[in-house]
Amino acid sequence: MCSLNEMDWKQEYQVGKNAFHITAIILNILSFPATILMNALVIMAVKTRPRLQSKYNILLACLAVTDLLVGAVSQPTFIAGQIYVIKGVSLTQHCRFITETNSIFLIPPFVSLFHLTLISIERFVAIKYTFRYVTFVTGFRLKIAVVSSWIIACLPGILRRFSEESGNTVKVLLILFLFFNVSMIFFCHLSVYFVTRRHEKQIKCEQVSLQAAADFAKEKKALKTTRIILMALLVCFLPLFVYILGSYAFYDSSSYIVNVIVSSHPVGASVLSLNSLCNPIIYCYRNKTFRKTCKELLKMKCTNFNQE
Repeated sequence: MCSLNEMDWKQEYQVGKNAFHITAIILNILSFPATILMNALVIMAVKTRPRLQSKYNILLACLAVTDLLVGAVSQPTFIAGQIYVIKGVSLTQHCRFITETNSIFLIPPFVSLFHLTLISIERFVAIKYTFRYVTFVTGFRLKIAVVSSWIIACLPGILRRFSEESGNTVKVLLILFLFFNVSMIFFCHLSVYFVTRRHEKQIKCEQVSLQAAADFAKEKKALKTTRIILMALLVCFLPLFVYILGSYAFYDSSSYIVNVIVSSHPVGASVLSLNSLCNPIIYCYRNKTFRKTCKELLKMKCTNFNQE
């Protein structure tokens, strides 16, 4: 679970390693207050405005909860870990800290991925099975799906706590979890792409009521928002993907470039955490009601603070 090795811990790499850690600290210090604020506003907007309490927006609010946890728990813990390294701890101490706090970093991203899968499935049902949407997507089923996502995400950490020898089992579970979610997201968006194309042709060629056309445009806009969220996740994951690819491709190498790639892990993880800030910004940018409500809540909070 440790991202560094004895080669990276040598004195000749100390300056470069510290530069990455300091960069990661700065990125997280600048972003985590905004991450907490923006996601809290999104959650409050959905909770206090009945107009925003659609099934889709409720799932976005659930995703905002996981992003809020990233800003409130994962990022401060990550900052503490980077400071811990800069102070000059041993590699053994560093790896022990990473092992003990690893679940804090893993659980929110995995829950977020599961929520993105749920949102993709919800969009698939809303567009492909429009007339049966109310029957399929119920509040009770959403609650079950959200709770299940947390249980599944916590399962690897629970198994590791009970048995230190379950490392391989945990890795297999994580790989299966990732494969299932990515496959479902890909399937849903590919299927919906062909459905939307067919619906657009029907609207152009046939007599469709204005209400039906407006409903389809609304659902399509929500689908586009989901795709933007997924694209933001891919962009934020790219630096970490380069790190993983480089570290595995040149695992046995001891060259300076390889060790620089391995040492860049804190920056890659920090950029991935920025996705939790990007998501609420995307919601507000794409939805005028979200944007207006968040502004109202922010003004109300600032007014109450000034009065106190």
